[in-house]
Amino acid sequence: MNKKLSFLYHIGEAITPLDGRNKHKIRELSYFFSEKALDKFRLLIELSYLKKLSQYKVIRRLTNRELTTIFRKIKAFSLKDYEKIREIEKKTNHDLKAVEEFIRDSLKKTSLKDVVEMIHFSLTSDDINNLAYVLMIKGSLKKIIIPELEKIEENLKEKSRKYKNIPMLARTHGQPAAPTTVGKEFLVYRQRLKEEIKILKNLLFKGKLTGNSGNLNAHKFVFPKINWLKFSEEFIASLGLEQDLVTTQIEPYDSLIRIFNSLLCINNILLGLSIDFWYYISLGYFKQKLIKTEVGSTALPHKINPIYFEGAEGGFGIANSLLEFYCRKLSYSRLQRDLSDSTVRRSFGIAFGYCLLSYQSINEGLNRIEADYDNIKYDLTRHPEVISEAIQNFLRTKDYKDAYDKTKKFFRGKDVDLTSIKKFIKNFKLEEGDEEKLIGLLPEKYTGYAEEIVNKFLNIKQLKVKKLLKIKRLNTNNSFNI
Repeated sequence: MNKKLSFLYHIGEAITPLDGRNKHKIRELSYFFSEKALDKFRLLIELSYLKKLSQYKVIRRLTNRELTTIFRKIKAFSLKDYEKIREIEKKTNHDLKAVEEFIRDSLKKTSLKDVVEMIHFSLTSDDINNLAYVLMIKGSLKKIIIPELEKIEENLKEKSRKYKNIPMLARTHGQPAAPTTVGKEFLVYRQRLKEEIKILKNLLFKGKLTGNSGNLNAHKFVFPKINWLKFSEEFIASLGLEQDLVTTQIEPYDSLIRIFNSLLCINNILLGLSIDFWYYISLGYFKQKLIKTEVGSTALPHKINPIYFEGAEGGFGIANSLLEFYCRKLSYSRLQRDLSDSTVRRSFGIAFGYCLLSYQSINEGLNRIEADYDNIKYDLTRHPEVISEAIQNFLRTKDYKDAYDKTKKFFRGKDVDLTSIKKFIKNFKLEEGDEEKLIGLLPEKYTGYAEEIVNKFLNIKQLKVKKLLKIKRLNTNNSFNI
């Protein structure tokens, strides 16, 4: 079987769609969440620890050539090396011990053979594993997840700018409400996402190197003159992490739980976006791009379905279920350690995989929609009753008693049009300027500061046009008509 066919065969044999039909979309995540990646990170930490022992003179000083050998071992870690570890694990029935023995076997063939007994010195498995997992998560966020989220943010920003002055009927409780603009509604999601990305970027990644029950017992007993607390802090910092010194056998996971909660918040924001834009497409506010080779339905040839927003919604459901479970399960452990967390954290890649698929779907969905100006305008003009808010508030400022109740009686549950609204306004016998102001009010002009809000948050500079203001003092009161 050639390589191409072999690849397709393995895809077809996959249990989950992440490693099956969607593998090509999330392939980059395998650099962080595959079993091979996990062992590579373990190798990195074990060999970095050996290097640190040399710096503290626990073992002899390593030469530059030997340090290069260590670096090459990490960089050149291959699928063949991974398979060797799996063979060793068949005997040890312990995956981390298999990695340790793999390193020993590898270094016995080099000038480092005299220090192989100090590999994994005084450590417990979770000293390695906790650091491996946090580095996997940190790397995937920095290299893959956050860049994809920033694409969504930029996409929303671009569309907010493009549609900033397109009036649109708003709906509260699903019913017609005071108008907004298309751009403003894109901006709402852009700003929320932007803030959460900022929070996610600033969260700390913690790790521990504290031994079997969190007290560096064996370290201190064997080498009491060495400051192992300082050693631990420096080693954790060298990996780009913050030391968590107060631990049991395991790192408490609290920093990862904060990251999972942040992703949950982001996912729920984008879940809301998926649902809202599904509705906007259903209302005809957006046209979807036609791809001639694609099929929307096996039964109805005419259909272009909003599958990317629907797919994102489903993906977020799976990802969020796992993230919520992590936040609950990983917040506790029986006494100083139980192994249930080990089973759980092996599924991190599934949660991140569905997150990434959903982010990609959001981006694709946004790329495939364009505002349908005619439908948006038509729907807005069909609902002139939304200016009732402006009318009742304006009348109240003119001291008309029961202005709200009179407006309610005329508008609520009634079919009205601009002509009937004009007659309603004339019944109040307002001053000429006030009457003209209300009669001239149209739904498409009643968008408040929507456009200005977009300009402000996207730093769009508005042209300031100097106008000659003619001020006329009214005879009846002290107000000004500008």
